[in-house]
Amino acid sequence: MTQEVLKLALDALETELSIDWTNNDEFNASAEKMHKAIAAIKEALAQPEQEPVAWMNDNTPSGIFARHMEGAKNFNCTISLYTAPQQRTWVGLTDKELQPIADEYRILFGGWVKDFARVIEAKLKEKNT
Repeated sequence: MTQEVLKLALDALETELSIDWTNNDEFNASAEKMHKAIAAIKEALAQPEQEPVAWMNDNTPSGIFARHMEGAKNFNCTISLYTAPQQRTWVGLTDKELQPIADEYRILFGGWVKDFARVIEAKLKEKNT
């Protein structure tokens, strides 16, 4: 299901980007967001979808667990349980989010500061994904 939704979203974003909106500042800002979304979606699609090992119904005092999909349906178990936490897609900071940080430390935001922030962000992404 998740894979299907991601594919639909990816197709919509790529279609939107194919439109030529030259010299339109609003589109340029939107395009940056769409490029980031496309990269995140492609990364998520490249990952194998993790299957739950069991399901749980937490509406009962003791909580009912089911180890098979059929049992999960019979006991209305809607919470999926996994052997490991599901991986989250890396989301970097936008320039708009970096600006107040630079302001707080009285650093003139732009040029090398942006580059420096992106290098740090890349290292963090490398270590955490």
